[in-house]
Amino acid sequence: MFARRSLPLILAILTQSLAIGCSTTVLTPPKTVPVNGSVTFKGKPAAGVRVKFHPQFDIGTVKFIPYGETGADGKFLLNTGASGNGAPKGDYIVTLEMLRIEADPKDGLEAEVDRLQGGYNDPAKSNWKVTLEEGENVLDPFHIN
Repeated sequence: MFARRSLPLILAILTQSLAIGCSTTVLTPPKTVPVNGSVTFKGKPAAGVRVKFHPQFDIGTVKFIPYGETGADGKFLLNTGASGNGAPKGDYIVTLEMLRIEADPKDGLEAEVDRLQGGYNDPAKSNWKVTLEEGENVLDPFHIN
């Protein structure tokens, strides 16, 4: 008898929990400016390089890190919460990773491995600093030796 009286309460709690758990929060990207550039590796266009721009200013409550990935031509567009929308104006430190997928020979699990062995992915050690301004930002190429 106790279980029958409790059933509506239990159903109400479950329904509320589902509603809270399934609610979606829409993240609005910050205001951005267009940004494009390129990466070369040993003098040739570098495909598959992840380019990250680490803000050196308060970008807001959501800590977006603008990024792009180079195509076969070595060129990239930056994204900040939306495809190809660029990045907020300001000062950045740039890092690079040239990732490939490798399977672990022991367990067969795949993982991303940086072909550059982490030599360009630490913001504290990066020599690349960029300031993005109003209007289109076409960057000088990033050269990897």
